[in-house]
Amino acid sequence: MNLTHYEWQYRSLPDDWQDKVAEWQQAGLGYSDTFLRLCLARGLETLEEIKNATNQMPQTFHDAFLLYDMERAVERIQAAIEDQEVILIYGDYDADGITSTLILYETLEMLGARVIYYVPNRLVDGYGPNLARYQDFVNQGVQLILTCDNGVAGFEAIKWAMQAGVDVIVTDHHEVQATLPSAYAVVHPRHPQGHYPFPDLSGAGVALKLATALLGEVPTELVELAAIGTVSDVVSLRDENRTIVLSGLQLMRDTMRIGLRLMLEEEQVDMENMTADTIGFTIGPRLNAIGRLGDPTPALELLKTQDEEEAQELLALINEKNQERKDLVAKIMDQVSQRLGQGPIPHIIIESDPSWPAGVVGIVAGRLSEHYQRPALIFQYQADEGQYKGSGRSTEAVHLFDWLTDIKEHLAQFGGHAQAAGMTVAQDQWQEFVSALQAKAQVQTDIGTRKAPLTIDLSLKLGEVGTDFIQEVQLLGPFGMDNDKPVFAIEEAKINQMRLIGTNGQHAKLVLGQDGQELNAIGFDFADRMRDRQVGDSLTAVGHLDLNKWQNRISPQLLLSDIGVSGAAWYDWRASGQQGRLWQLDQVVYVCQREAVKAQVSSRLQPGSGLMTYQEAQEANLANYQGLVLLEPPKQMSDLDQIVLSQDWQAFYLVLYAKESKYLAGLPQRADFAKLYRWLVSQEPFNLRARLAEISQGLAINPVQLKLMFHVFYEAGFVSIEEGQVAVQDASRHQNTNLEETAAYRAYQAAMDSEEALVFATLEQIKEYVKKLGVKS
Repeated sequence: MNLTHYEWQYRSLPDDWQDKVAEWQQAGLGYSDTFLRLCLARGLETLEEIKNATNQMPQTFHDAFLLYDMERAVERIQAAIEDQEVILIYGDYDADGITSTLILYETLEMLGARVIYYVPNRLVDGYGPNLARYQDFVNQGVQLILTCDNGVAGFEAIKWAMQAGVDVIVTDHHEVQATLPSAYAVVHPRHPQGHYPFPDLSGAGVALKLATALLGEVPTELVELAAIGTVSDVVSLRDENRTIVLSGLQLMRDTMRIGLRLMLEEEQVDMENMTADTIGFTIGPRLNAIGRLGDPTPALELLKTQDEEEAQELLALINEKNQERKDLVAKIMDQVSQRLGQGPIPHIIIESDPSWPAGVVGIVAGRLSEHYQRPALIFQYQADEGQYKGSGRSTEAVHLFDWLTDIKEHLAQFGGHAQAAGMTVAQDQWQEFVSALQAKAQVQTDIGTRKAPLTIDLSLKLGEVGTDFIQEVQLLGPFGMDNDKPVFAIEEAKINQMRLIGTNGQHAKLVLGQDGQELNAIGFDFADRMRDRQVGDSLTAVGHLDLNKWQNRISPQLLLSDIGVSGAAWYDWRASGQQGRLWQLDQVVYVCQREAVKAQVSSRLQPGSGLMTYQEAQEANLANYQGLVLLEPPKQMSDLDQIVLSQDWQAFYLVLYAKESKYLAGLPQRADFAKLYRWLVSQEPFNLRARLAEISQGLAINPVQLKLMFHVFYEAGFVSIEEGQVAVQDASRHQNTNLEETAAYRAYQAAMDSEEALVFATLEQIKEYVKKLGVKS
């Protein structure tokens, strides 16, 4: 399958799947055959597993006191409430940290505690316990500190507080290091001495467990906050987290949080049909945005306030910051793309600028890494601190955290995991840091060549896609980590309609057809990928199924993740101004006729691509290339035939620039040869290059034809040409020479045929030519 951005990996079905489906339906499981087939493909093999997976009211809440140190933490907090000690909740600046903070704040308020909260400013305080900030609060009279969504790596600040007589209780879910901080208690689902049955709680999930332990029951009004934190922090959506999210979404439909309700209304969210996507794409990004750019406190206050006027003001501020975040990301993406467009894409992308806020560079790095399929590290240069602060994202080909660990001597600070990391580099280490990473990338040859995997759950016919089936699929939600949204493939679908939509025409909207059935499909940022497709083309469309609601009508819709075509993909870029895309191609071989062209464009290639003349390509091993780019037509079609047949090409790109078209010039007539010869015999020796235009104009012969005629005369012995000087020779001994049999004349004819077959033929005619060679096109 060609044209794909991902490496498709289909799930398999057991051989006896039909028997299992029939058995379940006889047992009273009232789902469609197609849905039960999907369940089997996703590893649900028993009746009980399917019932659990589709249960929309799960009750999996583990005992909060199974968390290590929970009892010790609760006793200390209860003592602080009884003694009216001042309790500080020290949170985090993202959506998970904000909701965690509010869960604990409202819980302690309910219990009558003297409680305050602080959500750090990432640009001022950094992540986690900040020593100076702890010292400020202790000096103000704080007597107990509760961390949420941070603290497990806050050794220095926590040690100082404990030595100062202020107990610190850590509630966190981030990676536990070899040692734990010297806190009064560490409540963590992965505590090395603990045995909690579900290790993948979010920060808000851990806060909810502490609230449950303190209150003696699950605080219903706080579950929606835990759901927001859980989805926003991209943790597993199995087990207890599934209960938290589904329960939270149910409660959110009738939320009493004015700010949350206003946000959902403003975005015209269907309150009765909210999913994890509502949190992931509407709520979470807005809460995260303000913390990326400065003080995140307004996001917490939006969720906390009971005053509608205040909520509207806070929402306006958050929307403003969210738009600012979007604009910044778009601006940085554009700036980085311009830089990358000036030459080959490096194996690892490392870019910096003082104007790029550290809070958004991670988003940019993620998009670049996904687009170019290689590691991307984006930094803000902070001159006042003499450092570069940034974020990196990677593909499966590179374990980013391991790479950083290998060069940690060049890093002031770093943390993360295989595909994501944050880091700080001192200014005097910057060049060494960049060089070290570039050296590592240079020796790993599969960077940028390996497609990211995409698991396809099931291949469907359009006749199987309907509203009822999609509603069945939604029962498997909420979707997210460890419970991916099902991906479907619609094979051999025809494009019945296609148009570009969006502010800049960047999205593609399609109507797919198959066996008399139709399905709407939309591909966000798919415009470039569909630009060379036409109505009537067949393709395999891959993506998620959803229900689109428009003017009280509900219809199935495919949200495209990828597309593929069988046989080779064709890109007709003849005279289409595709220069920007032309040099961004990877794993292709560019073929030209002239050495001058090769020299002119050689510096513009991507690292995984090659550049050869037709002669070189015929003799080379082209197995490492997937696409063939014809920059110029060959001298003769047989030169191309051998290259086309050398391997199973995934794509053909037709540029076919002809500098001086022989096809358009045509062949000179016999009378033209006679006219030129009569003129020549009256001339003294002359420089051909200097006088070519003059001769062409004077004799009314096309300059391309004229060049051929001089070559033919030279080959026939009618003229001599030495260092550009033309002199007439005695032609008496060449009376019977057939000029049309000269090699120059035959080569000209072959070049004309080549242009006719490639430059001036339709795309369908070219496809047919290739097909006759035995290539599936």
